[in-house]
Amino acid sequence: MTRGIVAALASLALAAGAARAETLGELLNARGLTPPAGSVPGLDQAVQGSQVLDDPRGVFAVHQVGGRESARLQATRWERASRTWTSVPLEWSAGALGVDLCRGGLAIEPFAGGFLVTAHINPSAECTLVLGPDLSVRAVLAGWPVAKLADGRIVYRRNQIHFASFHPVGIALFDPRGPAEVTLYPREPYQAARAAHVARMRAVYTQSWCAAHNHPCDPEIFDEHVAGEIVTDARGDALAFVMAWDNTTGWSDAERWGRLEAFRETRAALARWDGRGDPPADLHRGLAAGLARIRNMKGERHVTAALEGEPALRDLVGSALGAAPAVGRAPQAWLVALDARWAEAATWQRLARAVAVADEFTEVVYVYANLRRPARIRYRELLRNDFAARFGAIPLRRALEPDLLRQILGAD
Repeated sequence: MTRGIVAALASLALAAGAARAETLGELLNARGLTPPAGSVPGLDQAVQGSQVLDDPRGVFAVHQVGGRESARLQATRWERASRTWTSVPLEWSAGALGVDLCRGGLAIEPFAGGFLVTAHINPSAECTLVLGPDLSVRAVLAGWPVAKLADGRIVYRRNQIHFASFHPVGIALFDPRGPAEVTLYPREPYQAARAAHVARMRAVYTQSWCAAHNHPCDPEIFDEHVAGEIVTDARGDALAFVMAWDNTTGWSDAERWGRLEAFRETRAALARWDGRGDPPADLHRGLAAGLARIRNMKGERHVTAALEGEPALRDLVGSALGAAPAVGRAPQAWLVALDARWAEAATWQRLARAVAVADEFTEVVYVYANLRRPARIRYRELLRNDFAARFGAIPLRRALEPDLLRQILGAD
């Protein structure tokens, strides 16, 4: 979650760089603003972790006042058009996300319904305060916004347990005008692709595997991530994204680390080579990079196990694993000096067959419509390869154009 990490680093930089705590009055004065007497309380109070949004509409600041248990968030806003000041404490009822989890690594962004204030919790979790135009707290979301719709609704990612052994994705649609939110993903009833992946997980999740991996053994919970951005149409009625499901769950260490990870760059280089003529330097660079990573991970035994069925290759690769190149030496020269067979096309062709793996991820395109009428939301999932075969290598946003949307979802 890159934006959460950036917010956390920004917060640390602010804390490290401040020789003395800034007061609210100083924060506003630095922007040429001096509130009239009595219009903004606590101007002489020290503030911490402040974030300021300065745009054509005005200046909006969120900051922390007080220390430790007494610390709280406050919002202060100056509207340019009316030249009025508003300053309020940000308060909400205690719940899963208490005030202490919603104070650090702050970031502010406007949306059609007011303002969103996000606070960093960890790389897989944020707290989002949804503020109305009057700065009242409309909701506290356990997640972070990924799309803002024109009518004020928000699409957000639900938090994950960062240190868990599994990381399922949850995506919801929240409307600040009402208390209810709508789950967009995963959405029941499941369609064919997700149902097939759940069936695969059901076979993988044996009692012994779940105990060893501290997993709840629910086949509907598995590692996945959003591949790329979540896109919406101009009306805020359609949405699309690509979900990637991790297929390596249940793989042996030899398959996962000795084959998939050790030869990741090698497979990419082999895919670029037509297999004719002398092996290009790209192959040697790819192999050297993967072997260096495995040495750092102390995973040599996994490579040996992965190549057990190819003794000649096992010994050839094992020699390279045990002899790191001198600093600055070209990988091609190093490998060929170790063994002349690294200059032969047949060696690389055998290696290509030996290190081939199944797809690491299953990528699925999800397309939704009727977001403005939650009771009538419709969606369709398509394997990404099937989507590309049907519509070509188009930007995902094009799937939301009316003609393509009708083709994907069928008649309403």
